[in-house]
Amino acid sequence: MSAGEGEPFLLLHGIPGSAFAWEEVGQHLAEHYQVIIPDLPGFGQSEKLQDDYYMEGQARALNKFLDTIGIKHLYLGGHDFGGPVAITLMRLFPELQINGLVVAATNMFTDTPVPPRLKVASVPVLGDMTFKVMVGNRLGIRMIYLAATRQKEAVTWDEFKRHLTPSGIALTRHIFQRSLADLKTNYQAIEDVLPQIEVPTLVLWGDSDPFFPTPVAKRTAQAIGGVALKIYPHTGHFVPEEQPEELTRLLLEFLRENWS
Repeated sequence: MSAGEGEPFLLLHGIPGSAFAWEEVGQHLAEHYQVIIPDLPGFGQSEKLQDDYYMEGQARALNKFLDTIGIKHLYLGGHDFGGPVAITLMRLFPELQINGLVVAATNMFTDTPVPPRLKVASVPVLGDMTFKVMVGNRLGIRMIYLAATRQKEAVTWDEFKRHLTPSGIALTRHIFQRSLADLKTNYQAIEDVLPQIEVPTLVLWGDSDPFFPTPVAKRTAQAIGGVALKIYPHTGHFVPEEQPEELTRLLLEFLRENWS
């Protein structure tokens, strides 16, 4: 999705997900900004990356895309996996002028607790089998939707399954497994850069997120320092889809106060 005029605002989806995750928020923001919501490589309607599909590969592809369309300064947002991809983009390409940052329901730390059954991520064969069953198919992802979405009237399964393409399902499984197999290696650079972030930042969370509970939200805000934190009641993991109107209202308010 690309719409609107004004300062560019790049919004990145998580997993499982696609550009649809920010669609409604983007429609409202487009009244004030040039909103750009891509399908990350391998998700939605985008093509797969030829090299690495993980954070750095995604960030390099995004930087190439931004360079192609001539964008050097922008506002940046990311939900779930889109959060560390956004931070990686900032880290690898400091020449980009990031005017403001919003992160929602994401992990930025090397020691985030992992449920016991998911600690097999690094075990050959067993880890592959476990994650293929849990997130490597439509049934497994529907179970994630049911467990992680509190506001199901705001985002129905029929709407949510728009995210699901064969490539997107496969990458969701691989990214999920790779992340949990070695948080220390994968997230150290993300955690290290948080205190260095100096742009106005908004952290958004749901109080019923089964993946990253509210202490992770508060820790994220504290790690970056001097940021605004909003925890939405009766909201699960998919904050941009569950609370699009409230999120847009708060975001525009924060933009006026801090990013004008």
